Amino acid sequence: MTGTDAPIRLAVPGLVNLRDLGGTPTSSGRPVQYRRLWRSENQTGLPSAALQSLIDQGLTDVIDLRTDFELAGSPSPLRCLPQVRYHHHSFFREAEDDHATILDRALPWVGHPFEELTGDETADSYLGFLSDRPDSVVGALRAIADAPGAALVHCAVGKDRTGFTVALALALVGVADEVIAADYARTTEGVVRVVEKLWTDPTYASEASDIDEGRLAARPEAMRAVLDHLAQLGGVRPLLRDFGWTEDDDRHLARHLLDR
Repeated sequence: MTGTDAPIRLAVPGLVNLRDLGGTPTSSGRPVQYRRLWRSENQTGLPSAALQSLIDQGLTDVIDLRTDFELAGSPSPLRCLPQVRYHHHSFFREAEDDHATILDRALPWVGHPFEELTGDETADSYLGFLSDRPDSVVGALRAIADAPGAALVHCAVGKDRTGFTVALALALVGVADEVIAADYARTTEGVVRVVEKLWTDPTYASEASDIDEGRLAARPEAMRAVLDHLAQLGGVRPLLRDFGWTEDDDRHLARHLLDR
């Protein structure tokens, strides 16, 4: 199986970028199981029937990577459902005086300078999540590992914060870099429609501008630059050990994603 054979898109009205990572191959020969790890854009505004469809298809946990500011203005409709465990892990440190500019740092069509590590601006911004909020990165991965059913990871668009988190989870269970990069790149297929929809939400409307498809694209070379840099530092797992990720966490994640 190649990176373009998996994952599959799930049909839920109102979600463009919902994918099940099931079927993704690993180095152990055991593929990621279906209904264990999903990724998507924000679910704000979904009708009740769409929310029920997610639950009916196996959703048990939501990992919301948006900032406190985004969550305050555009709360998750899944947050208060008794069938779903909700986890919030912002990848940015925030203060009250940051709220006017936080979207300029968090959204994919605007640039924010991070330490130059790879020569790729997007890759550098993703690596900045680890330096800025390693607690949230580890917390998000643990929420995936501990989910009894499908864990849905999302941010606003489902590209950057989501793509980085999913990449780490897949790397930890032995998915090859080229397969991870191929999955990341699939977000480009619907990203313009996702952003256009996002701009109808008052929380994000101030960021509306002309569509720059090149800026929005999920470039596989950006994700490869992230993974290459982490490999130079010793690999994803040893690096996460420095932030508290344990052998028990490894076992829980592998059991959740790979065991039948």
